[in-house]
Amino acid sequence: MIILTEVAAQRLCGSQNLTTVNRFLFVVVVYRMSLTEVPALRSLLDLRPLLREHGDRVLVFDNTPGITAESFSIDADITYLSFGENRGLASAYHAAYLTAKANGYGHLVLLDQDSEVNEQLISALTQVTGEQTESVAIWCPQVGCYGKRISPYSIGVFAWIDYGPQPGSQSLYGINSFSVVNVRFIEDIGGVEQFYWLDSLDTWLYHSAHRTGWVVKQLGVEVDHDLSLVSGRISLDRLKNIAFFESCFAFEHWPAGKIVGTILKLFVRGIRRMDTIGGIGNYAAYIFQILEGSRMGRKRRTIRVG
Repeated sequence: MIILTEVAAQRLCGSQNLTTVNRFLFVVVVYRMSLTEVPALRSLLDLRPLLREHGDRVLVFDNTPGITAESFSIDADITYLSFGENRGLASAYHAAYLTAKANGYGHLVLLDQDSEVNEQLISALTQVTGEQTESVAIWCPQVGCYGKRISPYSIGVFAWIDYGPQPGSQSLYGINSFSVVNVRFIEDIGGVEQFYWLDSLDTWLYHSAHRTGWVVKQLGVEVDHDLSLVSGRISLDRLKNIAFFESCFAFEHWPAGKIVGTILKLFVRGIRRMDTIGGIGNYAAYIFQILEGSRMGRKRRTIRVG
């Protein structure tokens, strides 16, 4: 197992420590997919001359369980690291934060393996470097999935999602993928929360920005992403995991109205996904995860505020 310290993180991407040159560290998290088949990595390789021109680099985390835990340079611009087990997005993001901090990168660009980076996104990042005087925690582009907008969005009083927030909205949220995250913001909140290791990590990240007084802004570019919860390619185990952590987050962080709305949304989602859940017995197991997540969220809230 690899334990990433700040010293080890600095070795991953060299020791240049040139903030003005090394602007962005692109973070690709891979799970059970050959590197040659990863859409995010393929798209970044196609844009390698542009990345080199801007001084950006790529860090690939492989969460595939059972493989060798190791780290090495694929080439001068891309570093690969595997934990040898699935430690989720949270461990990868925290390791990326340590790497960025140790090497002077100002921002992380978070990417799932199915995210495809285009030239327009690279160009839009000049908007980020052009507004360094503001305390912007996260820049969020417009992300679509099969023609449907999925990010950014705002969350209403009863946790209903509005996918048409205004650019100046004070309560913007977004998905992890394509989020451009300020390294200083992550340092300010004490690193990346490890409890929300996969699901609800994006909600935690954006909520942390709002509750600590940082700013979230829209990035002026449109990109596409294959989100399993929208595309329908999702397993029962993943649905149960989402149910647990969404209910947990609601009880830990939301006021009463959003808690009620979240639980109702999860019940409705289960009914609509009965083709995936596959029967009343499995639906009962799905509901159990909602109840368990609610119990854990109440416990975490008591510890956090008390």
